[in-house]
Amino acid sequence: MVIEATESRVVLDAKAVAERPVSPERMLNAAALGRNVFRAAERAAEFFDHMRTHYRESRRTPVEIETRVRLILDDGTVFDAGRAVILNISPSGALLGKLLTEKCCFPAAKFKVELVLRGGEYEGIGIEAKPVRFDAETGGLGVKFEEIFVNV
Repeated sequence: MVIEATESRVVLDAKAVAERPVSPERMLNAAALGRNVFRAAERAAEFFDHMRTHYRESRRTPVEIETRVRLILDDGTVFDAGRAVILNISPSGALLGKLLTEKCCFPAAKFKVELVLRGGEYEGIGIEAKPVRFDAETGGLGVKFEEIFVNV
């Protein structure tokens, strides 16, 4: 067996590769076993949570909470105001949908989002958040919570 290593790659001699033949049956059995293991793991809640943590800090819960929205520039001036519906929420953030403001646009400069929830048990809860993504599907905005307060 000859192995040659260069700066960025390893080259195996053709004999080295040919010395370990793998039967088609063995390949099919390994593939089937891999699929079965993955399917079993997929059904476990721990697996799903682990996969989800790669792109989210915590689980999101679907909701429909109406809210007043203000887009506030870094210098404290209000760029725009309007309303939205929180479509899903978690302890660390939310997805705003049906976002409708007077100017119908977002500022080009850095800004934060101030939410004041409306209706029922949520009435008066305020949230300061920073935008983290735009969602074309819902025409909304994903935000990460920075501060939660009660608006009396």
